[in-house]
Amino acid sequence: MHTVILVEDEVEVAHLVAQYLFSTNRYKVIGMASDISTARSLLGAITPDLLLLDVYLPDGNGLNLLAELRSQGIRSEVVLLTAAKEVQILEKAMQLGVFDFLVKPVLLSRLDQALSRFESRQLKLSATEELTQSVVDAFMEVPTGTTKAAARLPKGVDQLTLQKIREVFDAKPQDKLTAQMVGEKLGVSRSTARRYLEFLLECNELAADQSYGSIGRPERCYHRVR
Repeated sequence: MHTVILVEDEVEVAHLVAQYLFSTNRYKVIGMASDISTARSLLGAITPDLLLLDVYLPDGNGLNLLAELRSQGIRSEVVLLTAAKEVQILEKAMQLGVFDFLVKPVLLSRLDQALSRFESRQLKLSATEELTQSVVDAFMEVPTGTTKAAARLPKGVDQLTLQKIREVFDAKPQDKLTAQMVGEKLGVSRSTARRYLEFLLECNELAADQSYGSIGRPERCYHRVR
C-alpha cells in the first residue's frame, strides 16, 4: 500500500481526494495539511511515497515548499492539485520533478490516470536491476514513435502488435519467453511472434538465450535486457 500526504486548503477538494484514495484500497493517507506550516512539520517527520500538493496555500506557495524538500533530499513523487494556470508554474513544477499536474476542478477520472502513472513508475523501478535505454524511455514515458526503431518499422511489423509484445515483457521483466509462449499470450502464430521478437532483439530491447527442449531442439528464450 502506498503512503500519501495531501496538502490542500480547500476542504471539499481534500475530502474528495482522500475518500477516493481510500476507496482504491491501494493508498493510505498518512497526513493532511491545509497550509505550508503544517505540511512542513508533517514532511519533516515522515516521507510519503506520494505527495499531492496545492500551489496557492494561505501562508505561501507549495512549489517553494517543494523546492525546500528537494534540497533536503526528499524524493517523494509529486502530483500538483491546483487552480494555477500560469505556464511558469508548470515550468517550475517540471524542474522540481513533479510528474503530473491536475488543474481544478479535479476530475476523478483524471486523478485515476495520475495514480496509474505513479503505480506504473513504481513498478518499473522495483523491477529494474540495471539501467538501459529502453528502461529509461519507459520510465520517462518517451513515446515509442520517437525512437529510432519505431521510426522505421520493417515490413511485417506494425506498431500496435509491437507495443503489445513490449507490454508482455514489461509486466514481468524477469521472465524468459519463447516465441511460442508469446504467440499464445497474444493470439498470434509462433512465426509472427518470432518476427517481432527478433526485431526487438536487433533493437537491443530484448536479449536471447538458447534453450534445449526435451528432444534436444534448441529454441530461443527472450527476455528484457538487464
